[in-house]
Amino acid sequence: MLKIAIIFIFGMMVCSLVLFGLKTVGPIQAQSSDLSEPSDNLSQGLIDLLPDIERIYQESLTFPFHKAESKIYDEDIAQFYHELLDRSGLGDSANGTN
Repeated sequence: MLKIAIIFIFGMMVCSLVLFGLKTVGPIQAQSSDLSEPSDNLSQGLIDLLPDIERIYQESLTFPFHKAESKIYDEDIAQFYHELLDRSGLGDSANGTN
């Protein structure tokens, strides 16, 4: 039991020293600068490289329905199906909006 207590106290001392060392050696906080002019760190260059996930997701949901709509040859059924897609939010008018 005494051995466990000594190991616990020793561990607490080591952790305290590590935290104190990190606090003193850690980077000094940068002073705030004028953010009105853009800097290289604030640019969104990497964000522009990412694909438009929302558009891809929307298209993957609606593509099968639009493909099925293009296979309907009866005008009445095609009109009904088109209105059904619009009412359900899967039609062309819903693309690009959320």
